[in-house]
Amino acid sequence: MENTKKLSDMVYACSGIGDCRIAYRWAVGRYGVCPVLEHSPQFDPFYARGKIRIAKGLLEGLLEPSEGLAKVLYQCTTCGSCHSVCHQTMCEYIVLPIGRFIDHTKLFEAMRADLVEEGLGPMPRHREIVEWTRREHNPYMEKHEDRLKWLPAGKTVSQKADLIWFVGCTEPYRMPELAQAFLKILEDGNVDFGMVHPDEWCCGSIFFRTGVRSLARELAEHNLEVLKASGAKKVVIHCAGCFRTIAKDYVELFGKLPFEVVNAVELIRDLLKEGKLKTKKANVKVTYHDPCHLGRHMGIYEAPREILEMLPGVEIVEMKRIRDASWCCGAGGGVKSGFPELAVEIAKDRIREAEETGAEYLVTACPFCVKNLQDAVQALGSKIRVVDIVELVADNLA
Repeated sequence: MENTKKLSDMVYACSGIGDCRIAYRWAVGRYGVCPVLEHSPQFDPFYARGKIRIAKGLLEGLLEPSEGLAKVLYQCTTCGSCHSVCHQTMCEYIVLPIGRFIDHTKLFEAMRADLVEEGLGPMPRHREIVEWTRREHNPYMEKHEDRLKWLPAGKTVSQKADLIWFVGCTEPYRMPELAQAFLKILEDGNVDFGMVHPDEWCCGSIFFRTGVRSLARELAEHNLEVLKASGAKKVVIHCAGCFRTIAKDYVELFGKLPFEVVNAVELIRDLLKEGKLKTKKANVKVTYHDPCHLGRHMGIYEAPREILEMLPGVEIVEMKRIRDASWCCGAGGGVKSGFPELAVEIAKDRIREAEETGAEYLVTACPFCVKNLQDAVQALGSKIRVVDIVELVADNLA
């Protein structure tokens, strides 16, 4: 358990209060904390406090790694809600950010890395994805040469530019309409950009999250070299998972990057503010879902809301749980591939919450959130429409 041992200070910083189970005090400003707990047997191992107790047991030799233990540790979306709510005080007038001591996501990923080294992780479906990605550089069981099939026929994009768009895997292979929507926005805004095709590989997000660190590093090293070779001064990323991975995980691996990393919502907001995008009236009521990778992990809450406010005719109605208290869509941390039924059950919670607002559209800024929330809409027979913010903007360009 060497990876967990390196974070032992975090393990022993937990005082076991349990706000990561249910935070009922007004100081916390939310209801519900762990999305997995709501759809589990409700025992401690299914939320943060119990997982940290497992870490203590492993470090002290009171527990041995096992398949059953691995199954519990992989039922976590790594959404970070436990981190944002964690406290070491029960005083309702003092809120102490335990984040100074514990990075829950980092700790749980380290525990998973130890399970991988023990041969107990990741989950069976993840292992198939690992083997495929080693060969074809994407987690979707698709051929690498098909990565650019989403591009319109005859469309060419330079591989060298000051601004490089890192497209990711989810959009080219599963949601090409989102990549096409962002392409339309870039072109309508007269943005000079390039792409590092055909050399772009999976960013490695799922492997960072599931503890397959050797493959995560291999992918990261490749992408970093390719992005350096492009001459990029700035890299724009729409996929929230890719964005968090490159802007945060790559920095933790390699130190400061030789280029700035921005999210698509930041670029789109600036284009709208500068008058470089002309839009028509939309006449639609929307509510916005904060993706965990974009919000809690990277602190981007206002940019997407500013975009919605600048679209004529868009009425915004917020859900009960927003910004750092946002309810996870259920897809992250390898849960969508490892435990697909659990992922959809969590997403159903969010769809019901969105329906309560009376909104016609549930807008988000993450292709993975879009897919899982759409799956929940289908399962529930809901009439709400789930769209990515790039689709909403692209569809309403004048």
